[in-house]
Amino acid sequence: MTSRVKKRIVLPSRPEPPTVEQILEDIHSAVASDPVFVCEPTDDSLISTHDASSEGEKQYLQSCSYVQLNNKLKEAQVELEERCETLRSSGVKLGRVFEQLREAAM
Repeated sequence: MTSRVKKRIVLPSRPEPPTVEQILEDIHSAVASDPVFVCEPTDDSLISTHDASSEGEKQYLQSCSYVQLNNKLKEAQVELEERCETLRSSGVKLGRVFEQLREAAM
């Protein structure tokens, strides 16, 4: 009788998962055309009426919707900042006109 000696294969240890800082750095350094951030245009009705074949697909559609909404919010923020600056400059001009009218009335 002979017994076979099986060699046990030792696998290398798994690497540590990335830290939150590493993940955020990765996200911020990604280009806008990165396939992870490119979503087909969706709206909320698509998510609610779509018969998702899996929970993962539903979450993917929700993520795409979130990314799209986030981009719209960033655009709206820029537009509001521009409008705010326009209002400030209009207020300054209006103040000058008031001062000219006061001086002219005296």
